[in-house]
Amino acid sequence: MSISDVATPILIGTKPPPAKLPSLWSVLLKTPANPFEFIPLPAFKKPIWEWKSFLGHQFVVSEPAGVKRVLLDNVANYPKTAGETKALGTILGEGLLVSQGEKWKSHRRLMAPSFDFKSIAAYTPAMVRSAERCADVWAGHGAGGEIDVEVEMTRLTLEVISGVIFSSDAGELGHMVDKALHGLNRRSQFDPLDLIPVFGPRRVKRKLAQIRAGFGDMDVAMAKLIAARERVQGDAPRDLLDRLIAARDSETGVRLTNEEVRDELVIIFLAGHDTTSLALTYTWYLLSQHPEVEAKLHAELESTLGGRSPEHADLVNLPYTRMVLEEAMRLYPPAPGLSNRAVLADDEVSGMRIPRGANIAVVPWVLHRHHALWSKPETFDPERFSPERSKDRARFSYLPFGGGPRVCIGMALAMAEAQLLLATLAQRFRLKLVPEQEIVLINRITMRPRDGIRMTLEPR
Repeated sequence: MSISDVATPILIGTKPPPAKLPSLWSVLLKTPANPFEFIPLPAFKKPIWEWKSFLGHQFVVSEPAGVKRVLLDNVANYPKTAGETKALGTILGEGLLVSQGEKWKSHRRLMAPSFDFKSIAAYTPAMVRSAERCADVWAGHGAGGEIDVEVEMTRLTLEVISGVIFSSDAGELGHMVDKALHGLNRRSQFDPLDLIPVFGPRRVKRKLAQIRAGFGDMDVAMAKLIAARERVQGDAPRDLLDRLIAARDSETGVRLTNEEVRDELVIIFLAGHDTTSLALTYTWYLLSQHPEVEAKLHAELESTLGGRSPEHADLVNLPYTRMVLEEAMRLYPPAPGLSNRAVLADDEVSGMRIPRGANIAVVPWVLHRHHALWSKPETFDPERFSPERSKDRARFSYLPFGGGPRVCIGMALAMAEAQLLLATLAQRFRLKLVPEQEIVLINRITMRPRDGIRMTLEPR
């Protein structure tokens, strides 16, 4: 059954794309909650889609070899645009998401050991305990109890990532970071007026200043915590914060400054909390609409776990659980648009000349629904990610965590977390969608349901 065949609800963003790009005037008159609705059908069919306006010359590339050229083979020709780098730097600091060149390479080397197999395995028992506490709370609602699954997954992943990063200091500081990032999402709403050259830059500058101010309390508390942890170095690391404070670049021996530790933690928190919570939210929604997939998931959990709590070693034996999550992230990539890239020199991508001064983007929302890459792209089909059907798939056709050298450093951690949380909760509950609710998607940095998704609990 196709998602677009479901009568109630229809998620905004799954409607057929328009035949052509709407005029700027129509956009100004009716600003959408989800600007990805404006992307026209040709973008989902052509290897590379081009459009021009007074705002500039733009390309969206979806042919895997072209994506690879932009993100990997000729990546030096396609840096993030100056405007995006400045905006993200103002908000988030100079962490991996923003930094460039040698600084980025050094930080990537320095942080890699904190996300290796051994480190991830050490984090997972606490993840499962958090999921079990969530399940116990749900049990208290009784059969038929109603929850907002987006709120619940946000709360759960907040507890998980706070524990991974801050350990015993998780509660207060985790909520501070979460509050600051929610302010970021709230104030970063797309507004076509921000694009108007006459007064758009002033609007954007004012908006960035408001967002940055929202990080003030968090920055003060985090600075105190980092300083306190520095004074007690020498013990075995309790959490990711300890690991980053103690880490040294394997080539240069350089360590992170306190400000750099802060910047990296904020980005890890954003990637490990917001995106994972949304991946789980959409997974629960899709399972509720596809009982045959839900039944197969439950069968795997029962045969592998038999009612016990999952462990890190179980992940390899839960392939269908992972496939369900991967397919949910294909249809609803939590971060649906990768960076818009500047073009430094003339190039050729997917058979098209790309002139210097243009911009080029890779858009997972388009890539993951592209007609040339996916059979029945609007259909929820976890079997797409089976070994048999994945073996011939081009590497750069699926990018929920980005691609190339800047692929998300926490990808393995995020997938382990999502699998463990889903496995723990789905063993104990089936979630049913509350009927007759309109679910509207909004895009800020991530794609989220504007008013949540209400579901009822059915104990298993």
